[in-house]
Amino acid sequence: MIETAVIMAAGKGTRFGSMTETKPKGFIEFKGIPMVIRSIENLISAGIKKIIIGTGYHREWYDNLAEKYPQIQTVFSPRFAETNSMETLSRCKNAIGDDDFLLLESDIVYEQKALTSLFEDPHPDIMLVTPVNKFQDQYYIACDDEGNLLKCSTNKDTILSETGNEPIGELVGIHKLSNAFYKNMLATYEHQIKWEEFFQNNSYPEKVGYEYIIEDVATWMPLAAGIADQYGNTPEYPSDKISSRLPLYVIIENNLQWYEIDDEKDLEFAEHNINII
Repeated sequence: MIETAVIMAAGKGTRFGSMTETKPKGFIEFKGIPMVIRSIENLISAGIKKIIIGTGYHREWYDNLAEKYPQIQTVFSPRFAETNSMETLSRCKNAIGDDDFLLLESDIVYEQKALTSLFEDPHPDIMLVTPVNKFQDQYYIACDDEGNLLKCSTNKDTILSETGNEPIGELVGIHKLSNAFYKNMLATYEHQIKWEEFFQNNSYPEKVGYEYIIEDVATWMPLAAGIADQYGNTPEYPSDKISSRLPLYVIIENNLQWYEIDDEKDLEFAEHNINII
């Protein structure tokens, strides 16, 4: 039974404009309750005992939450303004340790059965997907005949051209990940940084989101190993720690009530169309 969850909450939420001038976007209220509080309560109700929150912008809001909820441990990502979610997730490695965990965004609202679906499925590594329900910013998913991830993209045509398959739905932003999968994500990220250093004069892949690293691990890990072999290993993640492809199973939850709220238009739409109390 998984007892650990990691919430990505470092971003500035600039698309909310003045609503996030003094607080992080996870504290935007949906039907009177901050989104991140809804998620924390859902996780605790599901049996999660440790909630790691990767923080950045206005981290004090999350540090204060840790005083209220003994389950919470915050991890600050000091380069949050110039990086993205994979950097924040990598900063959480000591807090995660050897745990398997749920990985969530701070700006989603969802009903409890989103977590139940992941707990009840025996696959160790799972991406939760639903039929498309957002009116903007969809992140489309394609999978193979066995239900494993093939491709993620914000462009439907890219999915079709690169896989030959139509998208099956869109990413919710909740995953179940084994520690083995996470360790391979860390290794891939480290080697991508080394790749960027070699070819682009020491510039980091600053804006890589964890979802792209998940796709790499699930679909073409041998390439990451090849990078390590050709351009050298990193001390913590030598190439022999990179596994071959680790399949990521895709669960399609057809009737799930959820929404990722990225800006005021999303919030208005969700308030009127998403039936979560």
